[in-house]
Amino acid sequence: MIVYYKLANILKERKMQWKDLCNAGISVNTPQKFSQNKNVSSDTIDKVCKYLKVQPGEIMEYIDESEQQEKEIQSQIEVLQKQLAEVRANKK
Repeated sequence: MIVYYKLANILKERKMQWKDLCNAGISVNTPQKFSQNKNVSSDTIDKVCKYLKVQPGEIMEYIDESEQQEKEIQSQIEVLQKQLAEVRANKK
């Protein structure tokens, strides 16, 4: 599975938003595809790389799907643990 968390990090570092990628000449729906790790064409990747002046490997990475699911589950667990800690703190 191709993921674009690196692209999200680049945008954050440059104080940009997903919608700013439309300035690269891509459709208005495409930034959402990137943010949701959906399939995008190599032409679109080319436009984004040209716009941001980066190499494709700087905006995307291949991750085994089972590994990705594990990371998502771990992330959800961490969020729930934080919420539980907040509830416990408010209870005291």
